[in-house]
Amino acid sequence: MAPSARKRPQQPRAKETVRAILEATTQILDRESLEAATTTRIAEVAGVSIGSLYQYFSHRDAILDALQDREFERTMAVMQSVFADGNLGKAPIETVTAALRGLAHLYAQSPGLHRVLAIEGLRVAKAERVQAFDLRVIELVRHFLLAARAPLRVNNVEAAAFIIFQSVRATMLAHLLERPAGLDVDGLVGELTGFLTAYVLGGVPAARLPESNGASTKRKTSRADSRLSSRGTSRP
Repeated sequence: MAPSARKRPQQPRAKETVRAILEATTQILDRESLEAATTTRIAEVAGVSIGSLYQYFSHRDAILDALQDREFERTMAVMQSVFADGNLGKAPIETVTAALRGLAHLYAQSPGLHRVLAIEGLRVAKAERVQAFDLRVIELVRHFLLAARAPLRVNNVEAAAFIIFQSVRATMLAHLLERPAGLDVDGLVGELTGFLTAYVLGGVPAARLPESNGASTKRKTSRADSRLSSRGTSRP
């Protein structure tokens, strides 16, 4: 288990040093690889001495640990903005789409970092901190479900909030890690939106779902199949 930073920066110059170290690590992970992100290489890219790096981080895992905390806070900022009480008057599908697009944008900003955190995160971060983050997001989702002005088809809101959060996180991280052919980010957001609204609300009109090439193609295929069926014919 990786320890946290050795000492917390207090002065502006110290905070800037830590910020430079975190940004350098992110840059290396995005452009190169985890293997390339040695402390020597990180210090070089950050423009600081290796001694300065070790003042704040005992080793690379401690840097990854700090980056995990930073991404937790960035994610919470997005979720708190999307699920704010001021947005409760919006159609639920708009809020769901905004949340998914917000998460996708975070991953797109630093995909290499998030791939590493998806694999290494549970090793370098303390389990209680990960669980505390999960519970904060789940509570935001639960509050939204209870306060949203829409009839819900779920009976157990606590269970629904847990399932929504874990399903979205697992699917989005799998998409980030595996990059499946034929499913771009817009398509992923559209499919997840349909999945979540069907689960929570019992579905919404297809025309209201975010457009993606895959969704458009499916609707066209469905209409063509319906016309064929009505004629009682089929293609060989």
